[in-house]
Amino acid sequence: MKATIVGLGLVGGSIALDMRRAGMVSEINGVDILARHVSEALELGLVDKVPSEDKALSEADLIILSIPVNSLGALLPSILDAVKPGAVVIDTGSTKAQICRAVANHPRREQFVAAHPIAGTENSGPRAAMTGLFAGKTNIICEKEKSSETALALAEKLFLTLGMRTVFMEPEDHDKHVAYV
Repeated sequence: MKATIVGLGLVGGSIALDMRRAGMVSEINGVDILARHVSEALELGLVDKVPSEDKALSEADLIILSIPVNSLGALLPSILDAVKPGAVVIDTGSTKAQICRAVANHPRREQFVAAHPIAGTENSGPRAAMTGLFAGKTNIICEKEKSSETALALAEKLFLTLGMRTVFMEPEDHDKHVAYV
């Protein structure tokens, strides 16, 4: 399985390390707007290649979006437009209602899984990536009924591979509970 990670910082890089360590994917491509992150991710072996964004999205079986939420809501519809039929898109954003609304009526909505793996550190960027960041932590998936069985199964496999326990919530409940924390 070929994966693409959009956003090569702490979260995206750590997911790449754990997927690679588990042998879950055969190739990891990366996309990032910061040239420094691209070169660091290649140097550290977080990704195998950094093709054009179009190629990275259109050829991947699994796309993981680890970019800021304010960008994610705006870009997600065009990302779903660019992926091949059957590819699975998973986000890692910390809020869900805005993201879910952005693709509520998208023809490929079923290929998307709205997720929030709750883990992190005070550090950022590719050099902050680490194996085991997610082990023992909780992941939240929202609107599971709007994701296809295939997409949901792959997302659950990913988060299990990362060592996470997954729970399900509606986006508004997720955002309210995360805000309290």
